[in-house]
Amino acid sequence: MSRLTLSVLGTFQAISAEQPITHFRSANNQGLLVYLALQSDRPHARELLAALFWPEEAEANARNNLRQSLYQLRKLLGDLATSAQPYLLVTRQTVQFNPASDFKLDVQQFLQAVDAGDLETAVALYPGDLLPGFPCGSREFEAWLRQMRESLHTLALETMLVAARDCLRHGRYAQAQALARQQLALEPWREQAHRQLMEALVLAGDRANALQQFALCRSVLWEELGIAPAPETAALFADIQAGRIGAVTAAETIRPPLKIRHNLPAFTTELVGRELEIAQIGQLLTQDRQRLVSIVGPGGMGKTRVGVAVGETLL
Repeated sequence: MSRLTLSVLGTFQAISAEQPITHFRSANNQGLLVYLALQSDRPHARELLAALFWPEEAEANARNNLRQSLYQLRKLLGDLATSAQPYLLVTRQTVQFNPASDFKLDVQQFLQAVDAGDLETAVALYPGDLLPGFPCGSREFEAWLRQMRESLHTLALETMLVAARDCLRHGRYAQAQALARQQLALEPWREQAHRQLMEALVLAGDRANALQQFALCRSVLWEELGIAPAPETAALFADIQAGRIGAVTAAETIRPPLKIRHNLPAFTTELVGRELEIAQIGQLLTQDRQRLVSIVGPGGMGKTRVGVAVGETLL
């Protein structure tokens, strides 16, 4: 078990040596720990941290507040009382959360599961958004936290969407229903999730609730966004209502899909969060006057994977 466990998805919890850490002197102290832990890949200049958390203070006061906050955090984390690897690497110029220290961070575990293609584990590691309603004492930190929250929120929804699609493909309708409902818990107006839930219900033999889900979808879309369901959703409802979609047998669910022969490299995990880019590149390549599309970016960012995915959609 890790000496320090930090949970920031859903609600905040910090546990050190199996004991909860609760005596944070202020929301800024708590936020400083979260900020450093989520960005432990690099050191952060002290003057920038002071300006981020105490933007209204004079520079000298802000730096003094930072110094006091760091002292309190080091005390709470046990850095002042142990010779083990410290959690905070503090110099006169910079501060960094020690990535080599004995800690566990739920956001890090979630991202690792997504990268590994272990989508259902990733979903289980996402109980809620990043620190909703956190009492920020700084607008600058609040803006950073909101951006980070939205990024993780979007990735979680995409992960749930792909995982539900995989469950539908393999006849795991109960799991598909649960994944669709998780999406709707985060965004009740998410129409793709309503369609997945309708499909999972009707394929499991629950036609009545599949039809009822369309009524709920229509009501939520109108109340929240003032719009009607998309044509795809209405078409799915019509197919269910007319009996063109119904419960399937186990033999039907395990029938392998038709494979198109090609020499593209195979990957063992699903590509998550790149649907928009794949669609945009595919659209460019289907234009008569478009002869070349270049995918650029730093090494390791997944350019080859996106290119292969585009090729698969066009075959």
